[in-house]
Amino acid sequence: MKTQQVELLPTLTKEAVNDVTGYQLCGYLIALEGWRRGLELKWYRDESSLCKLHRMFSSTHGKFYSLSNGDTLHYFYRSRGDKVANKSVTICLDKEKTKAFLEKGNVPVPKGKTLETDEAIIDYANEIGYPVIIKPLKGSMGKGVYTNIDNEAELTAVLKELRNSYSYRQYIVEKHYGGKEYRVYVVGDKVIGATNRIPANVVGDGINTIEKLIELKNNERKKNPYLATKPIEVDYEVNSMLKRAGYTVDSIPAKDEQVFLREKSNLSTGGDPIEATDELTDEVKQIAVDALKALPSLPHAGLDIIVNPEDNRKGVVLEINGTAEIGFHLFPLEGKARDVPGAIMDYYFPETIGKEKSNFYFDYLCMLEPLKKYAVDEMKVIRTPAINMYAKKYTVTGKVNQVGYLGFIKRQALKNDLFGHAKKINKKTVEVYLIGEEKEVLDTFKKTVEKGNKKSSVEKVEEQDLVYTNEPRKTGFQVITKTNRR
Repeated sequence: MKTQQVELLPTLTKEAVNDVTGYQLCGYLIALEGWRRGLELKWYRDESSLCKLHRMFSSTHGKFYSLSNGDTLHYFYRSRGDKVANKSVTICLDKEKTKAFLEKGNVPVPKGKTLETDEAIIDYANEIGYPVIIKPLKGSMGKGVYTNIDNEAELTAVLKELRNSYSYRQYIVEKHYGGKEYRVYVVGDKVIGATNRIPANVVGDGINTIEKLIELKNNERKKNPYLATKPIEVDYEVNSMLKRAGYTVDSIPAKDEQVFLREKSNLSTGGDPIEATDELTDEVKQIAVDALKALPSLPHAGLDIIVNPEDNRKGVVLEINGTAEIGFHLFPLEGKARDVPGAIMDYYFPETIGKEKSNFYFDYLCMLEPLKKYAVDEMKVIRTPAINMYAKKYTVTGKVNQVGYLGFIKRQALKNDLFGHAKKINKKTVEVYLIGEEKEVLDTFKKTVEKGNKKSSVEKVEEQDLVYTNEPRKTGFQVITKTNRR
């Protein structure tokens, strides 16, 4: 598998989003951006009376939060803020209604119709001509979507699979349009990011079977914070796609041969997110902006566009997602990360534009535990650390390991609003690294380091003033007991 070229935002390291997945990642990315700008951040438990945003029949746990500058307060659910009208969210959930609003706003859309019976679906497909696309009227995440269906026999087989696997009654049948498909994110009058979603695929090496290549690719996807929980799974669609190409999962593709496993490009079913904002022409970007304006009070959202392969100034809008995932814009498989959270914060809190930000991050998953257990109604994240801080290191020698010394240092550091760590170096040595807003507090902490707890015995303390750098680091104070190998 070739090495992918990715340029991530320097402030969003993999450590900063460690183990945060799915829809929680969307909310966390925006909340973190606002908090880093000095805004007050609160998270709310499920069933909060404050939740007036359309929940899309889903739990709000870990996804509902607020940001405030003291004068202005905004609520958010996942990637969606309270400036997005609930009416528009409801419209976006119904593809037929969305299409009607887009047509009224003179936004180009595919030719299609919503139908219920198999007979009506087949008759309409024969009328408009193949290839066609079929998708549930009220589906999401690519479930039940089949594209590029070439003939009536294929459509009949697809309908049989849909009826056996899903409970959807109504389906949209549309003319299939060739060309690249993009997920575009718009904020206000500007396209912030565009991702070319490539359908699930593997590239042959002349040695491994397709089944093994899928396993290897899934291992690579696990390294990407967004794709980690979205593996390629072998199902009816994959087997059908391979059969059409004359393959099975046991086939061994030639070296560098790309084998597509699905027609649809949904990332949740194994697609590849390739950053492609600069590929879009100004005309296509305007189509995306106009699409959001066609719906009431929809200032930011994601939408799917297919660009005409014969004229890249033209395209058709497939659908709009009022609560779109944004993680792949920050963690593409290839290309440069696009700062969607930054653009959303610029829109809601314009007074923070250009403001220097702290690069600390907080332990999101740990913080949510009390909410999950219904122990509290809300959780307020600590005040954003200052930009300009002081750093100091104390190297402590003596009876300081396995006597409670590290835990003692942690408690005292937290009492003094200090960040950092206490780390075991060897049997007799501990490193105490401290970060704080006041140099005097760091200096006087030496007395605490020297005194220690009742069971410890400090023989020597070496101190060193360090230059603080505003690099990504976690809030709080960590105890590290793993000994360094020398």
